Amino acid sequence: MSTAKTWAARAVAGTARPATGTVAGVAARPKTRTTESERLLQQGLGLAGSLLMPLGLIAIGLGWFGAAHTPYTFEQVAYLVSGGIGGLALTTLGGFLFFGSWLARIAHQQRQQTELLAGEIARLADAILTLESGD
Repeated sequence: MSTAKTWAARAVAGTARPATGTVAGVAARPKTRTTESERLLQQGLGLAGSLLMPLGLIAIGLGWFGAAHTPYTFEQVAYLVSGGIGGLALTTLGGFLFFGSWLARIAHQQRQQTELLAGEIARLADAILTLESGD
């Protein structure tokens, strides 16, 4: 009988021993190490982005309102520079910060999934080695 068939027969019969580091055959899940600075960075980026984007839109609106209500070109240029371009810069910066917060969250989730996968692979390797050494 081959090793794979023996392993399958033991698994079906329930005589396969649980891998080391498990409780009743259920693998212990590794804990992801999230530092306080990572959490604060993610929250800070999200908060800054969510504040700067609306502020930029308000600045654009105020710049338009000021430029629309003056007949003088030199005043309209000042409103365009301060409100329009400044508001666009704030909105763009806020969008990038919010995007950075989203990327930090995705990186954290990816790290969690990688640690879980590595734990499961180690558990399966232990189970295979245990079954092969029992033959």
